[in-house]
Amino acid sequence: MTTFIIIGAIMVSVALGLLLWPLFRGRATDGPVALGAIAIVAVILPLSAAALYYRVSNWAWDPAAQQAAAGGAPHSIQEMIDKLEERLKTKPDDVDGWLMLGRTEFVRNDYKRSAAAFGEAYRASGGKNLEAVVGYGEALTVSDQTSLRGGKAAELFEDALKLDGQNPKALWYGGMAAAIGGKLALARERWIKLLGQDLPADIKAMLVDRIREVDTQLGRKDDPELAKLAAAIPPPAAAGAAPMRAAPDARSAVAAASGPGTVTVHVKVAPALAGKIPPGAPLFVLARDPSQPGPPFGAKRFAGAALPMEVVLTEQDAMMPGRTIKDAKQLTIVARFSASGMPQQSSGDLYGEVAYDLASGKPVDLLIDRQVP
Repeated sequence: MTTFIIIGAIMVSVALGLLLWPLFRGRATDGPVALGAIAIVAVILPLSAAALYYRVSNWAWDPAAQQAAAGGAPHSIQEMIDKLEERLKTKPDDVDGWLMLGRTEFVRNDYKRSAAAFGEAYRASGGKNLEAVVGYGEALTVSDQTSLRGGKAAELFEDALKLDGQNPKALWYGGMAAAIGGKLALARERWIKLLGQDLPADIKAMLVDRIREVDTQLGRKDDPELAKLAAAIPPPAAAGAAPMRAAPDARSAVAAASGPGTVTVHVKVAPALAGKIPPGAPLFVLARDPSQPGPPFGAKRFAGAALPMEVVLTEQDAMMPGRTIKDAKQLTIVARFSASGMPQQSSGDLYGEVAYDLASGKPVDLLIDRQVP
């Protein structure tokens, strides 16, 4: 501010010089009264301008006030959150405030607090704010995927699709909820609609994989519409997609795909459990992060899997956008024969798990040696 005042003073002096010098020359012969008037103008004008600026500006001239103002600004995200929460205590119906808190907590991976904040926005808006509905459902899903099985999250995404049938997140999660609930045709319909939108190439590739898995379960033959949409996706080199995905029974392909950012496991079943695999049970291979609850960071489903087999997971095997194996801090790989046919664990499932070093990408052995009671 001191620099600003100095610059302002110089500018005023220059302006006065340009204005008063011609007057001085023209009135120099008029005597001391005229010269005195000019002198008064030269003094009064800058003082009046300074006084006016002092009165109408919002600058904190008091040094103590300046220090308080500087100290009042948040110096961290947590301080900002604390101030926002304090404000929301006095304004509990501030929808925008709750939305901001929900978004912030979601980015910080605190999904339960995010769900609580979006829930308040949902309440305050009477369930009519689309971002509140979708954000609430997404935070609930990421913190507990079982909420998609006929729970609150599933209801929220149905509500979101009623508000906007083209909302990308509502279509994605609504499709997941339909698939988990056994409504595969509905899941496919929603994902096909989502695939037709302007999405990143890697997300479209992931969607194509999910739809083809559904088609396999439905016994559908090759779909020309899906093939057309898949063909329009830019190739991996242009889209920056994940490394090549390996065929489950090709060791050479697995070796080529191995490396940092890629999960490669050799899945086997313990001899004592080999005869207990439920007839027709699909094999799910899931990449989870113990420090981040919610849906897996990568997943594959194999119908009629014959063990032993090699499995590779990459970013394209994500279950949802923005939650891929490269976003995980640590990984545990789970292989499970699902008696219910669903990815969620249920009684009678056979499973095994192993920790995985994502940084090295070295293949590991995974033994299915346990059964869910």
